Amino acid sequence: IFSCKGAQFELPAYLSAISMTVELFRRTIWSFFRLEHEHRQNTEGFRRVNVVPLHFNTGHKHKYNERHWVGWKVLVEIVIVTSIVIAISAFSVIAAQRATHEVQLAHEAMSKADYL
Repeated sequence: IFSCKGAQFELPAYLSAISMTVELFRRTIWSFFRLEHEHRQNTEGFRRVNVVPLHFNTGHKHKYNERHWVGWKVLVEIVIVTSIVIAISAFSVIAAQRATHEVQLAHEAMSKADYL
């Protein structure tokens, strides 16, 4: 329960879970951009040549067929990690609601005992 100048309201459980998921996504995106920016700043000015030849300009034969499933493995890993985080978030919301409910029941029991 949050109070603001005497007003009290309770956030719905689904809103807490959604906000946790959105915050996880925001932090992931922010970390990616921060890491990319840091990498670009660290490598700026350290190149000996301005042009990097592509693989088909060098005459080397690369085996790209072996890396065909790498993208799917990464996608599966991302889905698994995201599912675990969402499950932990949902569990924490449910546990917090139960704890809040138990505290409210205990508080009500104490207030009833004070009247007796």
